[in-house]
Order: sequence, then C-alpha cells, then structure tokens
Amino acid sequence: MNFRTKHVKPYLLATLLCFLILKLVLGAMLLYIKGPVLSVPGLDSRPALAEDAGRGTSKGPSDQDPLLPSRPSLNSQNVSASLKILERRRAEIEMERRQLESERKQLTALKEEIEAKLVQLSKIQDSIQSKLETQETIRNDKIKHLIKIYTTMAPKKAAALIEKLDMEVIIELFSKMKGENVGKILPYVSAEKAARISERLANFND
Repeated sequence: MNFRTKHVKPYLLATLLCFLILKLVLGAMLLYIKGPVLSVPGLDSRPALAEDAGRGTSKGPSDQDPLLPSRPSLNSQNVSASLKILERRRAEIEMERRQLESERKQLTALKEEIEAKLVQLSKIQDSIQSKLETQETIRNDKIKHLIKIYTTMAPKKAAALIEKLDMEVIIELFSKMKGENVGKILPYVSAEKAARISERLANFND
C-alpha cells in the first residue's frame, strides 16, 4: 500500500502540472484570439502605406511638391525677363540704327558740300589760270612792242630808256631780243648795271 502511494503521488503531481500548463497556454491563446490586434510600429507597414496613398490622392495644391507649381512660375518669369531683355536690346539697336542713319545723312551732306566746293575751287582755278594766261599774253605783247621800239631807235637813246626799267623787265627784253641788237645797246648802259645784266643773262641762258 505504501509502495503504491509513493509511486502514485508523483504521477498525479506531474499530471496536474501538465494540466495547469496546458490550461495557461489555452487561456493565453483564447486571449490572443479574442483580444484586439496590436500593431507594432515598423512591422506592419500596410496601414501606413494605405494612408500615404490616400494622402497622395487627396493632396491639395498647398500639399503638393513645391517644385511642381513653381516651374510654370519660374518659366513665366524667365520668359518675361527674356522678353524685357530682347525689347531693351531692340530699342538699343533701333537707337543705334537711327544714330547711324543720322550720321550717314550728315556725311552725305558733307560729301555733297565738299564736292560743291571742289567744283567751285576748280572754277576759280580755271578762272585764275585764264587770267594768268591773259596777263602773260598781254605781257608778251608788251615785251614784243618794247623790243620793236628799242631796236628801231638809236642804241644810245634806247640804253637811256632801258636803264630806267626794272631789272626783271630788262632781262626779259634782252633775253627775247636778238643778240646783235643787245650788243648795240649794252655798251651805252652804265658799267655797273651792264655787268649785272650780263651776269643775269648768262645765268638765264643756262
């Protein structure tokens, strides 16, 4: 009897202990199944993704990416700035064109004025040349007339008249007069003046 009692008690204790453990495990499972499901942050990302997706679809103008609405504004500002720069440059080019046109007109007017003055100067030069030629002709005619007079009168009388003339006129007379007539008149000229005349005639002939 004692032997059976000793072997039965440990068996009962082990059975009770297993029963209690099983009961605790079952109770815990029931609590887990019936109780609310606790979500651990970071483990279950599906609700967060769904919420983010919902926010993304319902995002208003103020919640959108700041780069998206700013692009049209920046492009509009750039276009406006570029148009202003082009307009300013166009105005500058137009101003330069008008200035060049004004300078071109001034240069054209100046050119026409210079050409008119050149024509006028050419006419004046022609007139002066004509007058000089006329004077030269008149002078030559006078010299020829004097030569004719001095060669027809007595050499002594001609020498007296010739000495009163200017040296340039005397040289011109004697240079165009025949040497024979000069040789007749020159001895009656004063020695000093005759020497000067002879020297000038020698240089003139050279």
